[in-house]
Amino acid sequence: MKPRNRREERMLAVLERETPRYQTRKGRRRLVVAAAGCLGLMWAAAVVCWYLAPSTAAMVTTFVLCGLALVVGAQLWGMLHIVTRGTASLPEHLLDERQVRERLSAHPIAHRLTLLLLLAVFLAVGLALQEERPEVPSAAAVVLLFALMATVWSLPMLVTAWRMADPPPEEEAV
Repeated sequence: MKPRNRREERMLAVLERETPRYQTRKGRRRLVVAAAGCLGLMWAAAVVCWYLAPSTAAMVTTFVLCGLALVVGAQLWGMLHIVTRGTASLPEHLLDERQVRERLSAHPIAHRLTLLLLLAVFLAVGLALQEERPEVPSAAAVVLLFALMATVWSLPMLVTAWRMADPPPEEEAV
């Protein structure tokens, strides 16, 4: 579990921070729900673009929603990275056995959720294209792509944080 280069040393140094409020399962799950809310803002921006673009209202709303999701989401992502101790993002040689097991169990679940998400997007776009206005604004396609990419990228971390058990209590010296 020794770092091989300076980048790995910096990654481990970030994980030394303590966030006791979010170290418990309940706290981690609150972070996951907040992060999912940030992803929801990006999906809402895609819907706004789909129905209002091209218009100033669509542009302003999309920028506000995506900017808010980006700023708040970056903070939440860092906190999730710390409370999971890098389980979803550190190289495998830096993880202990428990973390490797958690990562290996979270990735298949994240892939199943991704498949369900792709199916839902396919069905939603298919239904939306059957309306009287079959053209798709290019802004909506771009925002939808970014929302999809952000969701797929973050699902392994969210699943890991959601499923992660509380760390074992430290033994006290008797």
